[in-house]
Amino acid sequence: MQTTEPLIHYQVKLTSTTGHLLNVSLTIEQPHLQGQVLSLPAWIPGSYMVRDFAKNIIWINAQDKNLQELKVKKLDKQSWQVAPCEGPLHIEYQIYAFDLSVRGAYINDEMAFFNGTNVFLAVEGQTQTAVKVLLEKPEDTHLSHWTVATTLNTASSNIHNFGEYWASNYDELIDHPVLFGEFDTIPFTAQDVEFELVLAGGHQADTQRIASDLAKICNYHLSFFNGPSPIRRYLFITLLTDNAFGGLEHISSTALMYSRKDLPNLMESDKMTDGYQVFLSLCSHEFFHTWHVKRTKPEELFNVKLNSEKYTEQLWIYEGFTSYYDDLSLLKTGHISQQAYLKVVAQNLTRLLRNKGRFKQSITDSSFDAWTKFYKQDEGSINHIVSYYNKGAILALCLDLMIRKESKNQYSLDDVMQGLWTQYGQLNIPTKIDCVQQIIEKDLGLELSKFLDMALYSTKELPTFKLLAEYGIEVSLFARNGLQDKGGDLGSSPFLIEFGAMAKPRDIGIELTQVIEDTAAYNSGLQVGDILIAIDNWQVSADNLKTQLNHLSVGQKATLSVLRDKNFKQLDFIANAAAKDTVALTISNASLVAAWLGDS
Repeated sequence: MQTTEPLIHYQVKLTSTTGHLLNVSLTIEQPHLQGQVLSLPAWIPGSYMVRDFAKNIIWINAQDKNLQELKVKKLDKQSWQVAPCEGPLHIEYQIYAFDLSVRGAYINDEMAFFNGTNVFLAVEGQTQTAVKVLLEKPEDTHLSHWTVATTLNTASSNIHNFGEYWASNYDELIDHPVLFGEFDTIPFTAQDVEFELVLAGGHQADTQRIASDLAKICNYHLSFFNGPSPIRRYLFITLLTDNAFGGLEHISSTALMYSRKDLPNLMESDKMTDGYQVFLSLCSHEFFHTWHVKRTKPEELFNVKLNSEKYTEQLWIYEGFTSYYDDLSLLKTGHISQQAYLKVVAQNLTRLLRNKGRFKQSITDSSFDAWTKFYKQDEGSINHIVSYYNKGAILALCLDLMIRKESKNQYSLDDVMQGLWTQYGQLNIPTKIDCVQQIIEKDLGLELSKFLDMALYSTKELPTFKLLAEYGIEVSLFARNGLQDKGGDLGSSPFLIEFGAMAKPRDIGIELTQVIEDTAAYNSGLQVGDILIAIDNWQVSADNLKTQLNHLSVGQKATLSVLRDKNFKQLDFIANAAAKDTVALTISNASLVAAWLGDS
């Protein structure tokens, strides 16, 4: 419990649900004598893109202890300086909150959600000072039933009440998202940790089933990292909409966005739908970050200032490895079968195999350029960049199998993860770029540096298929069954002729959303935004594209009729055999698979 009275006080008040407005009061007992500087972060940890949250501050003013107005000078896009005065200094400002995302601030008539990075001005020179936050109950009587969900510290006996909360410093303050509103709270426990699943936005979900399933996953991760848990209480704050996806990790909670229709309902019994499986994987991913990102973290992002980009090559370790364990944990906890897990792996492999950017960008470059390339993708990104999430997960798989193979199953990637925790995260020591190599070499006694140099700093293919075969997995490659085929299932009615583009339906024809380099579509001159209406005078639709293409023979010339910016064009198309860019995995040797995944 807090023992000293903080010198910085915030007060947050919901001003208008219709206007999506928050008013914030900030009192600084001991402002800087030469004029207090205030600033708002430009980005939020875990989401590597400058978002300029200060753009949502509508107005800001200041008063001295006598309530006399003080001049506030704007220094740059996110910083202000108040005229010198003796304390206490009183600041008032208003925020527009209508960004429905896990990294933003959002208000409607059902809830108010915000991250501290969007709301709390930092007091320069006092960011290590303890702070107090008063979360005001809305004055509107229609909102009198609203409650609070956050992991900020409170002395209140009811942790869902409006009232006073506190944090030890500014970094802690902004690492606890806050939700006001109507929501369901489903408590559960795992080991000695108290959890809450918080569902806002309305739903018809089987909440007890979700809580029970999450408890198994949380228990697995708590046991995986072993030792004293870094948390005593944890929230899964979930904003439900008709169609959404997102997650962002915090020190003792996560903010999630998900589609309410993909959660299980009471009529589905124990059925594991694809949508629910993805939700559990998302929860697993974000909870894993409690150790692996929030505490174990790269040196470039250690005690980092949030005013500008901070570059690191290490995101493949943090997001890639986490993306490997998020799905693996569903298998380990019995939520999915071995074959269901292998389907997910096959889909990840398919995604990488279809990504031409893997030949142009290394995984460390992908990490470094997250700010400008990964987080600002466009229609050409599939041809130019690779995902440190996707390829990082495949690299983690390769490392896991290589470590098992070289150590005769004495060690695995689990030992590397636990080494990262005990040697870095638990001791509050940042990781360097070679931390994985060092643990493998010094702790496990294995020499994999040559492989890692290739995997990290070149664009050569990873030996995934070979390693899977050595662990009893048969790899099948075939052409996709349709434009929406993500892989994982053996093909039954594939494309025979390559198209080479992704598209969405239009009333007439299909509109191209991606054109893949060195494919028939690319070589014909098709461009993103083109509306393909016919092949050789036969109308094309999303439903019949495969049929129309499969009427062609390899080498045959066809004419594409296209609308480009409402201008009719005809393009020459040379039919190629469809690429085998889709993966399915099946078990060929159960005993070898058991050495990797355990018994089914």
